[in-house]
Amino acid sequence: KAQPSDFRRISKAGIAVMFNFRAVLQQLCCIHRPESTQRPLDRIHLESAPSLPPNARNLSECFGKVKTRLRIVYISTGPDADRFDTAFQENDLGVMVELMDSKQAVDVLLEPKHPWAEDPRSVGALSAMQLAMLASMVGEDDSSVREDIGRAGAIPPLVRLLQSQEADAMQAAVVALKYLTEESGPNATSAFEAGALPALIQLLKHPVAGLRGAAASCLRNMCVESEDCHEHLASLGGIQVLVGQLDCSELDVKKDHDHDLLLEAVWNLEDLIVHQDGHPLDRFCHLAVEAGAVEKLQKLREVGAGELLLAVEKLMEPLTTFQTSKCPERPEPLVTSSTSESV
Repeated sequence: KAQPSDFRRISKAGIAVMFNFRAVLQQLCCIHRPESTQRPLDRIHLESAPSLPPNARNLSECFGKVKTRLRIVYISTGPDADRFDTAFQENDLGVMVELMDSKQAVDVLLEPKHPWAEDPRSVGALSAMQLAMLASMVGEDDSSVREDIGRAGAIPPLVRLLQSQEADAMQAAVVALKYLTEESGPNATSAFEAGALPALIQLLKHPVAGLRGAAASCLRNMCVESEDCHEHLASLGGIQVLVGQLDCSELDVKKDHDHDLLLEAVWNLEDLIVHQDGHPLDRFCHLAVEAGAVEKLQKLREVGAGELLLAVEKLMEPLTTFQTSKCPERPEPLVTSSTSESV
């Protein structure tokens, strides 16, 4: 099975380059990364006011083995906010999971700010955001945190939030699941068993590009851990929708964020239709070719550069081989005199 980090990407000329897959995804979807490693476009905005409102809840604690500091500043009044503050300070994952059902209002979130997800407007969405922060920021250096969150029962309620009518809760759940399923077989399996697949496929059609990318990565994480999930994805039309993520007509590859989204889309598709040893997975390649993957990759080849171009070239090779051997061009039908007369 393919692993989600440190993939070797090889150009057509055979030049090998190492890319850190997880680092790129962190730039796309993470709640926060150190400024030294995070591009300005994706950097979370932590601009503290000279003085906070007197009713602001200012939470700051260190988590994980490397003591990663997380900070949340928000305004809310009520018992669920009190429970949230205590759970944050004590890192009580069980209570944090329970609070995802809370509808108590969050008046305003002052910190942190996600690059594309909406600010939480309820304590439930705020709890999902905290789990996403733990999974991404703390889990980057301490993967046991992701396992701990899964064992606390977070996966099923997060999957339920994928279908929430509240955009803030749904988006926080997508980000959390993306990181919780990364390099975690138990969490990926739990998400599949909880029914995440259909909802995530639907979210691949969402207008927010960053959300589509996070949903696609979550699908990829689930499928590399489960053949059943992989097959189910194909049966629901997921391969075709993932091919659609290669569309660059509305993106500008010269912009870092758009470049990284397309790069992530190429890598996600590769991991689902090409075996880690490089040979095409026939059924999945057939679906991708029928959905126009080769044509979309050719367009990306024309506009891409750097990492993106290398990734496109690497995926084009097995797809082109498959297309030539398994999908020969159909000859034009012969036109006979009888058929001409009938026409």
